[in-house]
Formats: sequence, structure tokens, C-alpha cells
Amino acid sequence: MSAILKDMGIVDYEPRVINQMLEFTYRYVTNILEDARLYSTHAKKRAVDVDDVRLAIQMQAEKTFTSPPPRDLLMEIARQKNSTPLPLIKANAGPRLPPDRYSLTACNYRLKSAKKSALPAGASFRPPIAPTVRQHVPDRAYRS
Repeated sequence: MSAILKDMGIVDYEPRVINQMLEFTYRYVTNILEDARLYSTHAKKRAVDVDDVRLAIQMQAEKTFTSPPPRDLLMEIARQKNSTPLPLIKANAGPRLPPDRYSLTACNYRLKSAKKSALPAGASFRPPIAPTVRQHVPDRAYRS
């Protein structure tokens, strides 16, 4: 399997690809040979011959692998489909969205005003004084 991949120009693949290819090939060949044996038995032959194998391959290919329709047929179908114009879009068509206040995409925050009070000329800015924290001192009378 690695030689087949190398001949096809595939050099970078996961090691499990080989096992998957072997499994697919084994299953495919086994199904073909079982079908060929059934056709040979149905024709009352003693052994499986080349015609039975060819018939089994043809039947398997028709059952498993489908080919796309011819390009000309697809082009004709597309031409017919595209010849009818699309309907006009109505003004209120489409999904109706809830109001912004119920929408998860609505703005859920407000920015504070960036206005600063102007200081008089010559005045300096002083930050506010932080409040002092008083510590509670227990009364000495209750000490033992």
C-alpha cells in the first residue's frame, strides 16, 4: 500500500491510512469473490471463472460507486432553473428581531462623561484626602 501511495506521489500521510486502505481492499475483494461464487453457483458451474468475476465487479460498481450526471444535462437543468427570475424581497420580509433592550448584542454599559472641571489659573490639583480608618481600642476595664 505504501508503494501505491508513493507511485501516486503521496509521501505525507498518517500510518493508519495504510491499515484503512488494507481493510477497504480486503472487504472489497472479499465481496467481489463472494458475489462471483454466487453467480457461478446460479449458473450451475463447478468453478468461478473470469466472466463471473467481471459480472460481480460490474454489479458492485453499479451498486456502490455512482457517477455524476453528464455535464450537458446539468447545464440544461441549470439554464431552466436560472431562467425564472427571483421574487422581489418585501420590505418587512426576513426574521423579526426583538427590540435592542432585549437583544444580547445591545450595549450593556455606559461610559462616564470625560468632562473635567477647569482649574483657575495658578491653582494646582490636589487629590482628595483618603478617609482615615479608626481602630477600635478595647476598654481596659474589661481586661482580666
